[in-house]
Amino acid sequence: MSGDRGPPAPPEAASMELTERSCQLDLLERRLADLIATGGTPTGRTVTVLTGPVGSGKTALLQAFARRAGEAGARVLGASASRAERTVPLEVVRQLVRAASLDPDDRARVGRLLDAGSLAWADVDGADDEDTARSTAAIGGALLELTARGPLVVAVDDVHHADVASLRCLDYMARRIAGLPVLVLLTEAPRTRPWRPEVYAELLQPARLHRIRLPLLTVEGTFQVLAHRLDVPVARTIAEESHRISGGSPLLVHALADDQAAAPRSADHPVAGESFREAVLSCLYRCDHPVLEAARVLAVTGDSLHGNLVPQLVGARSRSALGAVDGSTSAGLVTEAGLRHPAVGQAVLDGMTAEERARLHLEAARLLHDEGAPQARIAPHLAKLDELTEPWMAHSLLDAGEQALVDGEVETALRYLRRANRNAVGDCLRARIRSALARAEWQLDPQAAVPHLIGVATAVRAGHLGSEQAAGPIQYLLWHGEVDKAVELVQHLNDRADSADPRSAAELLVTTGWMSTLYPGVTVDRPKPTTAARDPFTMAKVRRGLEGASLLSAALERGDATVVDDAERALSTSGLDDESSMWTSVCAIIAMIYADRLDLAGDWCDRLGRSPAARRHPSPSATLAVLRASVSGRLGDLPRAERLADEALGQLSPKGWGVAIGMPLAVRLRALTFMHELDAAAACLQVPVPPAMFKTPIGLHYLHARGTHALAAGSPEGALADFQLCGQLMSSWRLDHSGLVPWRTESARALLRMGRRQQAGKLVREELARLRPVQLRCRAAALRVLAAAEDGPDRITHLRSAARLLRQCGDRVELAHNLTDLGHAYQQAGDRREARAAARVARVLAEECGIPLLRASTATAGSGSAEGPAGTAVVVDGLNDAESQVATLAAQGHTNREIAEKLFLTVSAIEQRLTRIYRKLNVNSRNELAARLRLHRPGATPLHPPSPGQGEPGGRPPGPRFR
Repeated sequence: MSGDRGPPAPPEAASMELTERSCQLDLLERRLADLIATGGTPTGRTVTVLTGPVGSGKTALLQAFARRAGEAGARVLGASASRAERTVPLEVVRQLVRAASLDPDDRARVGRLLDAGSLAWADVDGADDEDTARSTAAIGGALLELTARGPLVVAVDDVHHADVASLRCLDYMARRIAGLPVLVLLTEAPRTRPWRPEVYAELLQPARLHRIRLPLLTVEGTFQVLAHRLDVPVARTIAEESHRISGGSPLLVHALADDQAAAPRSADHPVAGESFREAVLSCLYRCDHPVLEAARVLAVTGDSLHGNLVPQLVGARSRSALGAVDGSTSAGLVTEAGLRHPAVGQAVLDGMTAEERARLHLEAARLLHDEGAPQARIAPHLAKLDELTEPWMAHSLLDAGEQALVDGEVETALRYLRRANRNAVGDCLRARIRSALARAEWQLDPQAAVPHLIGVATAVRAGHLGSEQAAGPIQYLLWHGEVDKAVELVQHLNDRADSADPRSAAELLVTTGWMSTLYPGVTVDRPKPTTAARDPFTMAKVRRGLEGASLLSAALERGDATVVDDAERALSTSGLDDESSMWTSVCAIIAMIYADRLDLAGDWCDRLGRSPAARRHPSPSATLAVLRASVSGRLGDLPRAERLADEALGQLSPKGWGVAIGMPLAVRLRALTFMHELDAAAACLQVPVPPAMFKTPIGLHYLHARGTHALAAGSPEGALADFQLCGQLMSSWRLDHSGLVPWRTESARALLRMGRRQQAGKLVREELARLRPVQLRCRAAALRVLAAAEDGPDRITHLRSAARLLRQCGDRVELAHNLTDLGHAYQQAGDRREARAAARVARVLAEECGIPLLRASTATAGSGSAEGPAGTAVVVDGLNDAESQVATLAAQGHTNREIAEKLFLTVSAIEQRLTRIYRKLNVNSRNELAARLRLHRPGATPLHPPSPGQGEPGGRPPGPRFR
C-alpha cells in the first residue's frame, strides 16, 4: 500500500471543508465497508460517480474519502484528468500506474504496454481498430491484476476530461470487476457537450452506475463556511447576501471569505474583491467554452440568457450548445435572467481585454440599432466605445441622453451626452448636444453649465437651434445674470420663429414669460401672434409652462385660499424630475409662503425632499433647503432657518447659485440678525453677489435682509436707503405688493430710529390703507410700528391687535418683540400686572425662537418709565456697559429671572453674561462680585441706564433694536 495515493488536489480543494457533504461521504463509506466485508461489489454497480457543478467541492470530497479508504486498509490509485491532456493517449492510466505499488519488473512491463498503446492510439487519432482493441485488453488486464492484492479504490477526478484511450481501459476494467473488491470512483461536472460522448457513455452505463449528486450550499451552509473563516456575527450578517452572490458554490463562498478577511475594516455586506474575481474566472475557464462565451456576452449586454443578443454574439461553435447552458453547466453563475449577480458580471468584465469588451459593445449596439430597439438600450454600449464610427451613433446617444433627463437620470444623461459630444459631426447636432449638456450639468452644478452656454448662444445666432432646444440654456443665462445675452437670443428666435410650428411658439412664449417673472424690469418683445400661438393645444402648453409664474402673481395680488388650492393642485401633478416641473413646484411653495400657509409649504417641502431627484441632485436639493429655511424663519425657528440656509449655501458654489444666491443669503442674514449674531450676519454681506441680482425680486429680499441688519447694527440711515430702494424697484416693476417686501413698514421703522416720528406715522398709515384683509403678517408689523409712532392709549390697542394677528399667522419672532412693546406700554400706563404677563410670554417666545435680546421699539418705550431707572450701575475696567448693568443687579441680590425681567432679556442670556463677568473679574460668587462693585470704589463711575431712545454714554449709538 505504500506509495498508493489519491488524486492530487487543486489548491482550493485543500482548504475547502466538507460543509453539507456528510451525507455523500457516508454513502461512499458504506460502499467501501460493504466492499471490504464481502470481498466484492454485491449490487453489480461497479462505478460510482460524484456529480456536481464546477466548484461544488467534488475534489475535496474525493480526497477526504481517499484518506478514509486508506485508513480502512484499502489501496487507492488516483488520477486527475485535464482538458489540456485530452489528446494525450493513456495519460490518466499512467497516473494510476504511477500511484500503484509495483515491483520493478512489473512496472517495466506495464510501462512497455503503455508506450505501445500510446503509439497505437496516436496512429488512429482516437478511433477504434484491432490494434487499439488489443492494447486496451492488455492494459486493462494489467489493471485487473492489481485487484488480486486486496481491496482497491480507483479514483479519477474530472473524468469528463479523460483521454479516449484511458476511458476505454477504465470501461474494460469496469466490465470485469463485478464480484471483485474494487470500487471505481469518478467525479464529473455537467457539460454542455461531452468529450467523445459515445466512449464516455459506454463507461457510464446506467446498469453499472451509482450516481451521487452534490448540490450547492444552502444559506445555512454558506453561513457555516463563513463562520469557519470569519467572526460569527460578521458571518451571520453577510451570509444571505453572500449566498445570493455565490449561488451556494463552495469555491465562491470561500473566495468571498478571503476578500472579507482581507478588507481593511469590517463591513456589513460581502466584499467581492480579487479572490472572488479569480474564483469566478477559474469556474468559467473550467466550464465548457460556450459557457465562457455566453457569460462574457451577458456581462457586456446585461441581457437575459435566452434574449435575442446572446445567440448572435457568441461564436458559431458555441451557438448550438447554448441550450445546455444553465446553472449546472455554469457552476451556478448563469441563470435564466443572465449572470446571477452584478459582482459576477464585474468579475467577468475584469477578466476580458479592452478589445474584447469593445468588440462586443459595438456588435451589440449595431444589432440593437438594426432591430429598432429603444435608444436607452443602445446608448450604454455606444458610451463604452472609443470611437463613434457611424453617423447614427451620436444621434442615438443624444436621444438617449434627452430621455434620461426627462426620466430624472441626470448622471446617465451626462455620460451619454459627453460621449456624443466628443465625436459629434455637424453644427446642428453639436448644438443640440451642448444644449442638452447644459440642462444636465445645471442640475448637478449650475456653474458647470456655463461653458456650454457660450456654444449654445453661438448656435442660436447661426440658426442651428430652435426655441425648444434653446429654452433651457436661455433660462440658465438668466440664472447667471447674463440678461443682455438672453434678451438677444430671444429676439433672434422671435425674428425667425416658424409660424407653423406650435411647439416652437409655445416654448418661446414660456421663455419670455419666465424672463418677465425673474427680471420684471427687462423689456423683451413678445412673440408675434401666429396661427400656431393661437392653437388651443399650444396655449394649454403655455399655461402649463407658466403655471408657476401665474401662482406667484396670484399670491402677491390676492393671497387668498383659492391661490393655495391652485398651488396644491399644481404640486400634486409636478415634482423635481424635470426642470419645468421643478420650477412649477418651487413657485407653488413660494406662493404658499407668500400666502402665509407655512404649514402646507413645510409639508410639501418634506414630500418633495423625499423624491429621488432631491436626494441625488444638488440644485433641486439646495433650492428645497432654501424654501425650508424660509418657512422656518417665518415660523420663528431661527436656529433651524440659519442652519438650513447655511446647508443650502454649501451645496452649490457662490457662482453656481447665480442671482439666486440672494435667497439663502437673505434668510441666513435675517436669522442671524434676529439672533443678535451680528458679526456672523455681517459675514454674509461679504459674500459676493452678481449685480444682476438687484434686477430680480430675489434682490428685494436681499435688500430687505440687509436693511434689517443695518437697523440692528445701529445704522438706520443705511437701512432706510435699502428699504426705499426696494420701494423704488417695486414701483418701477409694478410689483408694489407688501407681501413681497413691506418696504413702507420697514422704512417707517428706520425713520423712528432716526427720530422722524411724523414721517414714520404717515408712511405706516399709508401701508395699512393698502393692505388686504388676508395679509395678517404685514398688518401686524405695521400696527406695531404705528404704536411706536403714536402717543396715547391707542398704542395698547394697536399692539393687542397686532399680537392677535401674529398668533393667527404664526410669526413668533415678531410676536415676541410685539409683546415686549406691549409690556412697556402697559408699564407706562401703570398696569404692572399686564406688563409682567406680556414680558413673561415674550421671554418664553424669545427662548423658543433663539432670540437672546429683547428691547422695546424706540418710541413705544416712551420717555418715562413706571418703575423709573433699573438701578444705579457701575462701570468697571474690563466690563462693557451691558455687563456692568447685569453685574450691578446681581451684586444687589437680584435673581437671574428678576434681572431678566428688569432688562427684558432671557434667563439664558443673563446666565451667559454672568459667566463672562465672573471670568473677567476673577470672582466666584455674588458676594465677591458685590465687593468688587462698591459704589465708592475709586475708579468706579455711577451709570444710570440711558433713557429709551437716547444714545449710550460717550456718544455711542443705541444698541440693536429688533422688529
